[in-house]
Amino acid sequence: MPVDTVISLVRARHAGHRGDGFRLGLAVEGGGMRGIVSGGMLLALRDLGLLNSFDAFYGTSSGALNIAYAFGGSDWDGLSVYYDHLTKGFVRRQRRWDVTKPVLDMDYAFEEVMSKVVPIGWENVRVARRPLYAVLTDVDDVRAALMDMRQMGSDGIEYLKAGAWMPWLAGKPPVVNGTRYIDGGLLCPDPVYAALDDGCTHVLLLNSSPQGRWPAVPRSRPLLRPVLNRWQPGLGDAYVRVRVRWDADRASACFDHDVVLGEATVRRVAAPSGSHHVAQLTHRRDVLFDGARVGYQTITDLFGADGRRPYFSLTLR
Repeated sequence: MPVDTVISLVRARHAGHRGDGFRLGLAVEGGGMRGIVSGGMLLALRDLGLLNSFDAFYGTSSGALNIAYAFGGSDWDGLSVYYDHLTKGFVRRQRRWDVTKPVLDMDYAFEEVMSKVVPIGWENVRVARRPLYAVLTDVDDVRAALMDMRQMGSDGIEYLKAGAWMPWLAGKPPVVNGTRYIDGGLLCPDPVYAALDDGCTHVLLLNSSPQGRWPAVPRSRPLLRPVLNRWQPGLGDAYVRVRVRWDADRASACFDHDVVLGEATVRRVAAPSGSHHVAQLTHRRDVLFDGARVGYQTITDLFGADGRRPYFSLTLR
């Protein structure tokens, strides 16, 4: 079959044509609660039988959690983490900033919800046939660390928690096996960079924000830089450098055709403009439900040939 785009490569692989010599990666963006959108996209790819088309998977923050749930054997129960559980105890409602009690209760999210209530199927993750990478920021070495979930052992949930640990909102960096880690998006703001650094020739990138609506450049950037530099010399400077690159790549982003980044061909997929309103800390269940629906439908519209669509729809008020 002819392969001239990322989409056609995915289709050709699905049809059984694998001797193409390419390395095809799936990059899954997180963004806190916006991860429910990329989670819906990932679930749709699974339902369409397309996950086997990829050679490796890369996720930042909640994007890595989505990959863990998908390959751990979860179905919609993995997405229920967002709309049934994190809506109740994840974001602390406090009137003023308290350094002893960060805004996000990460222990509740990971030690309670993702370990006990809706546990990740780690036994399935560990026997996956292809690499399942979570991107973490290594504070001590000032680098983005690419870690295969299949090899995390009994510390898997601790690594995923550290990889989603947002400065300011979650507190000081946690330590896992003697190393401090924080949100992988700090030094790898777009999981496509991890796929490119790992040698992918083609990448399908799942964005959690809708087209044309990027997260705003945070006003905290100048404030966060010295804090990160105090945690580890050079960490804040590296954070600002990668953000400048990300700003430039976002400004030239396209959603209707492939683009070339470095030496790879990348297709960025995002929901239509204005189709959902899920933000980093959204806790309204109807908004989250609709984010899942829109993410799922975005993929079925792109790849589905048999008219399959999500089985629920909510109207925002």
